[in-house]
Amino acid sequence: MSNVRELGFIMETIMKTSTSGLLGLSLILFIVVGCGGGKPVATKYQGDWVAENGTTLYMYEDGKAGFKKGGKSVTGGSAEIDETAKTLTISLLGISETWKIDQEPSERGEMILSGVKFRRKS
Repeated sequence: MSNVRELGFIMETIMKTSTSGLLGLSLILFIVVGCGGGKPVATKYQGDWVAENGTTLYMYEDGKAGFKKGGKSVTGGSAEIDETAKTLTISLLGISETWKIDQEPSERGEMILSGVKFRRKS
C-alpha cells in the first residue's frame, strides 16, 4: 500500500511540475512575442517599403520590424543597422534576413538593398 501512495505522490509532483513548467514556458513565449521589436532604426528607414522584386518590409518608430521575401517572413521582429558593415538585418526568434545597404533612403523615398530598389509606400 505504501508503494501505491508513493507512486501517487510522485505522479502528483510530476503533474504540478509539468503544469508550472508549461505555464512558465507559455509566459516566456507571450513576453517574447508580445514585446517584439527593439531599438528603433533611424527615422529615414522607418515606414513600409516595397521592392521591385515584390519583397516587402517595415520598420516602425516603436522598434518593431518585419519582412516578407518569397516564402520567408517575420512579423513583430526587430531591425538592426550595422553602420560599419553597411547592413540591415530584420529578425525574430532565429528567423532573419540581412541586406547590404547599397544606397540609404533618399528624400524621394527610395533605397537600394542588396542591389534591389525599395520604395516607401505612401
